[in-house]
Amino acid sequence: MQATSGALRGLRILDLTHALAGPFCSQVLADHGADVIKVEPLEGDFFRRMGPFRPDDTGRALGGLFQSCNRNKRSIAVNLKDPQGQALLKELVGSADALVENYRAGVLEKMGLGYEALRAIRPSLVYTSVRGFGDKAGQSMYGLTPPAFDIVAQAMGGWMGITGEDAEHPVKVGGGAGDTVSGLFAAFGTMAALWHARATGEGQYVDVAMTDSILALSE
Repeated sequence: MQATSGALRGLRILDLTHALAGPFCSQVLADHGADVIKVEPLEGDFFRRMGPFRPDDTGRALGGLFQSCNRNKRSIAVNLKDPQGQALLKELVGSADALVENYRAGVLEKMGLGYEALRAIRPSLVYTSVRGFGDKAGQSMYGLTPPAFDIVAQAMGGWMGITGEDAEHPVKVGGGAGDTVSGLFAAFGTMAALWHARATGEGQYVDVAMTDSILALSE
């Protein structure tokens, strides 16, 4: 599929995301012309192995779910746990406008790939994190818990409590709105920070929480 717009042509985005919320964010940017380089682990994003599959995909490397949120991107496989892999990513950061990631809080910092480390290489870098409960915006009691998924965001963000037969029988909204809505907020936040960086030369840290994104739409 070709990009739907060339508005972001010339921007380079490093995509360190997996599953749905983060990849959906970077896909929106790619759809509008950004050069998105998806940095996958050596075994690939686990969504690659989730169907449905085309009959000719005998290697099971391009599952339908993966393709639904990773179009218009280029992929490379890098072992970020290895010093050589970390050095390669830092080299890529030198020419990147933004980086999007949705690892668990603190994981990339332990690898020397957190925002503070990478902004020292590229002061104009926009660094976007998408997590269940955010990261640096405050001291959330949920900050160190396991990663949230769509249904958790829908439940704790308030949608499930107003969907269903009554208050005692909440129901998940169809589709992965906890992921995709978060991805849209992250894409918008990334672009706003990129406009700021273009005007001032200063990058920013963009902190997006899935639960906050759902709550924001609970009018």
